[in-house]
Parts: sequence; C-alpha cells; structure tokens
Amino acid sequence: MTEQHRPGESAAESSLRLYDVNLNRASEGMRVAEDVCRFHLDLSGIAAELKELRHLLLSAAAGSGLSRQELLQARNIEGDVGRDVPTPGCSSEPVDLSETAFRNLRRAAESIRVLEEVSRSRAEDAAVLQGLRYRVYSVEKALMNLAGERTDLLERLEKTSVCLLATAAACEQGELLTSVKRCIAAGVGMVQLREKHLADEELLECARRLRELCAGTGTLFIVNDRPDIALLSHADGVHLGQEDLPLAQARRIVGERLLVGLSTHSLEQAREAVREGADYIGAGPVFETTTKDAGPLLGTDGLEAILGEVQLPVFAIGGITASNVAGVQGSGGGRVAVCSSVLGSATPGKIVEDLCSALA
Repeated sequence: MTEQHRPGESAAESSLRLYDVNLNRASEGMRVAEDVCRFHLDLSGIAAELKELRHLLLSAAAGSGLSRQELLQARNIEGDVGRDVPTPGCSSEPVDLSETAFRNLRRAAESIRVLEEVSRSRAEDAAVLQGLRYRVYSVEKALMNLAGERTDLLERLEKTSVCLLATAAACEQGELLTSVKRCIAAGVGMVQLREKHLADEELLECARRLRELCAGTGTLFIVNDRPDIALLSHADGVHLGQEDLPLAQARRIVGERLLVGLSTHSLEQAREAVREGADYIGAGPVFETTTKDAGPLLGTDGLEAILGEVQLPVFAIGGITASNVAGVQGSGGGRVAVCSSVLGSATPGKIVEDLCSALA
C-alpha cells in the first residue's frame, strides 16, 4: 500500500503531528489520573508516581531531538478529520472519578505506545518510552487494588454508628474477647483496640486475636496509637490522639489503603484533622467520663459546632450511654464511641443493640 499524506504535508510533518497529539494525550491522561488520586482518592503515593512518570515522559520528548517549536508548528487542529467524531460511551450521567482515573491511565498507555512506534527509528527513545508504558501498567494495577480495598473500608466506615473502644480494664463482668464477640454480634461497626500499658508482644497478640474476631463480620478493626501494630496485625486502620505521631507520618507508615482517625477536642482541632487528611474523627468528651482524662468538656454544643462544619464521619465520645445518646442525636450526631458503659455491663450485647436502635 502506498503511504499517503495530507495534501501539501510531508511524511516528516505527519510524524510530527502524530507525535504531538499523542504526547499531549499521554501527559493529559496521567495528569487527570494524578489529580483524581491526589484530591479524590487520597492516594498520595500513586499521585507522586504519576507526577514522576509525567515529567519523565516530557523529558524523554525533550531529549528526542524534537523541539517544542517543531511540534507546535506541525499542530493542525482545524484540519484534524477526527476532531468532530463523537466519543463512544459519553453521557451526561454523574462522573465516577475512580473510573475516570482508570480510563485516563489506559489513554496514557495507548498514547505512549503510539509514541514508541513513531520513535522506532530511534531505538533508544523507543526503549525509554516502552519502560514508561510498562510503569503506567503497574500503576494501573496498584490503583485498582488500593482503590477497591480503600473504597470498601470507607463504605463500611460510613455505615458504622457504634465504635467499641476495647480495653480489658473496662471489662468488669467478663473477659475482653468474649465481650467484644458479643458486641460484634449485636451490631458494633468498629472495634478500636485501646491498650496503652501492654508490652509490644502482648499488644500485637491481642490485636491479632481481635482482628480474627472481626474478620468476615464486616466490623472494622482499628488499633489505637500504634501504626506499626496496625500493620503487623492486618488491622483496617489506626487511631491517633493529639499527642501521638502526626497524621502525615502515620500515613507514611500504614500506607494509602488503611483508615486513619484522629481524636479532637475542639472545632479548631477538627478543622485541622480535615486539613491533615483524616478519614474520620472522634469528638469529645461530650459528657463526663472516667475512662480517661480527656481535658475540658466539649459538650453537646461543641459537638454540634463540629458536626455543622466537618463533613467527615464524626464519632461522639466521652460518657456516652444508652440513656444520654439522645443528646448526641440532638446535636446532629449519628455515631458514637463507647467503652465502659458497654464493657462494664453484664449485658454488653444488649447495650450495643439499644445504642444501634437509638441511632438508626
């Protein structure tokens, strides 16, 4: 077949146009995926990888001997015969940003493949582009795994109304694991291990046993204070206090997938938690509590102020019981974290059922 070109256009000019359009598509595709990962999925590691790949692609283009001026001069938007051809599958339905990221990664990989073909006469350039394409494939797989798992955790978090703070010291009527098992059966959506005085080996063993209880039930398992124990026990996340490791540092340890929660005791701390990228917050103490010294009372008014501004899941904490949970609801709250009022009871499952029913 005889190679044909646009009238008045040489083979070199056609190649420049082909290179230009696919360089733009690849760069744009990676940028869209990067921003979705950064601002929507909170996957900073993958966003950083895509940013690096985008810059490597532009560096490869700059090192190919093709100047930006040459590419711009070869550009012919008005003469593009495919410009007005509609894209199949486009609709006015709400955008799924995760799917948008995947589509744009595939777009980027396809465009880099075209750049490889255009660069065949420069074997070294083609090899660099092939390496970039393979890295895009790896990012796509990593994103699929992380996004799917994280989405599942966030959906379960959204459905959670009662978080149980698990500590053996509060179990006046029985053994911790037995009480926690009853609470899970009664509807607890999250179990947070809070044992501040155990040796590391004992803490890890306790975490693993609680994780086993939660597995397969839909109940989230969170470790208090210790990102390392959360990872080793395969927990769903870690919860931090104001005096613990900074949230950004904890995120570097547990990675992109796990949940990270933060205790807050004022509206400003709640605002800061949002800025730092917390997945949820605890807010309190709402009522007087003997479980821990949490400082000045936040109260129902303080809780209402936080709930009125913060869009994250907010768990009211501090002195919550079945008899005063209406005060949380009156502030606009629908989630609570409980400890002694449940674990100190002879019927922890019944207390959990009452709380779940009240918050439904």
